[in-house]
Amino acid sequence: MTASEQSTLVDEYPIESILNRISPWFDVQKTKYGGRGCFATGSIPKGSVIHRSSTPVGFTIAKPFKKEVCTTCFEYDYGSTMKSKISKKSGKNTCSIFFCSDECAEKFTQDDVNEVLLNNLIAVEKNYLQGLTKPEVELKEPKDLEKEYLEEWDKVSTWESKLDAMKPTKRQNMIPRIDDSEYLEIKYVIGVLFNMYKCHGARISNYDFPELKPDETNQVEMVLFDLLYSSEYEKVKKYPYLLYSYINIYKFIRLSCTPELQPFINLSTVRAIIGKNLSNAFGIWSEVSDPSEDKEFLGYAVYPSASYFNHSCAPNIIKSRKGHSLEFTTLRDIESGEELCINYGNYTNEPVEIRRAQLSEWFFDCGCSKCVQELNSIKQ
Repeated sequence: MTASEQSTLVDEYPIESILNRISPWFDVQKTKYGGRGCFATGSIPKGSVIHRSSTPVGFTIAKPFKKEVCTTCFEYDYGSTMKSKISKKSGKNTCSIFFCSDECAEKFTQDDVNEVLLNNLIAVEKNYLQGLTKPEVELKEPKDLEKEYLEEWDKVSTWESKLDAMKPTKRQNMIPRIDDSEYLEIKYVIGVLFNMYKCHGARISNYDFPELKPDETNQVEMVLFDLLYSSEYEKVKKYPYLLYSYINIYKFIRLSCTPELQPFINLSTVRAIIGKNLSNAFGIWSEVSDPSEDKEFLGYAVYPSASYFNHSCAPNIIKSRKGHSLEFTTLRDIESGEELCINYGNYTNEPVEIRRAQLSEWFFDCGCSKCVQELNSIKQ
C-alpha cells in the first residue's frame, strides 16, 4: 500500500474514527501529558480481554534463535530445532526458514503472495552470509550530527540515482557487510515492506476493527502503522553512530530486495519503518512456567493497533502472547474514562531513578502516579 493510497483510505475514515474502532472497550484520545492514549469507554471488570492484535505488520527473530523459533507462531521449545522448514538454494548457499510444524509452514506459504516474502528473506540471508567474507568496517561517529545527518542522507540519494545505470555484478559487489543487529533490523523492515506490497490497492469494506475479516485486519494494521510516530532522529541523536548503521541498512535493503518490493523502497519510507520500530516494538520473549526463570529474548514485532497503550509502572492491563498474537487483559476493575496502561518492560520494583533511566529508551520521562508519588517522597 503506497502512502497516497493509505492517505486516501484515511480520508475516507477520519483518523479519530479509525483509532476509535480498534476496540469497543476504549477510545484513543489525546492525553494531558502529550500524545495519544487509550481510555475506557465504560466500566470494565477485572479479567476482561479488551484487545487482541492478531498479527504483526513486521517482526524479526534474533539470529541465534533462527532455527529454534517458528516463523509463523513464534513457538520456542527451549532451544530445540524446529521440526519443519522451507529451504531454497541461492547461489552457493541453501537458506532455510524454520517452523514448528508442517501446518505452520503451510500457513506461511498461503499468506506469502507470489513467494515474495520467502524470496526476500532468502536474499537477506544469502547476502548476509556472503558479506561475512568482507572486512569489518568500524562505524564512525558524526562530529557535527545536525550537519552530517542531512549531508550523509543526501549522499545516499546521489548514490541511489546512479544505481540503475550499474551492471548487476557491480551492484552485487556494493552490498555492504552487516552485523547481527542490522540483520535483525533488516528482516523486520522486509516484513513491513512485504505487507505494503500485499495490501497495495486494497480497500476495506467494514472498518469495525473487532469484526474485520482476517485479511482486512492486516490492511487496517497497515493503515494504523502509517499513523505511528517515527523516532528515528531522536534515536540517532542519542546514539550518533546509528546514522551510519541506518545508511548501511538502507543500502543493503535497496540492493538485496526483489523487484516486487522495489516500488516501496525509498529513503523516507525505510527510515520511517525503522523509526516506528524504536518506540512501538513489542519484544518476543520465551514463555516460562516460573516467574523467577530468566526469559530468552527471541526477537521483536510491531503491532500498530496495540501501540496506543501508554506505560505505567503500576499498570492496569497486562499483555500476553498467544502464538503470534498479542492479548490485553485488565488486571483490576477499570472505571469509565480511566487510561489503560501496560508496563513497557520489567521495571516495576526498582527505585524510581532506575526505572526512569531505563524507560528513557522509549524517549519519555515516566510521569505515572507511582513515579510521581516516589519522587515526591524523595523530595520530602
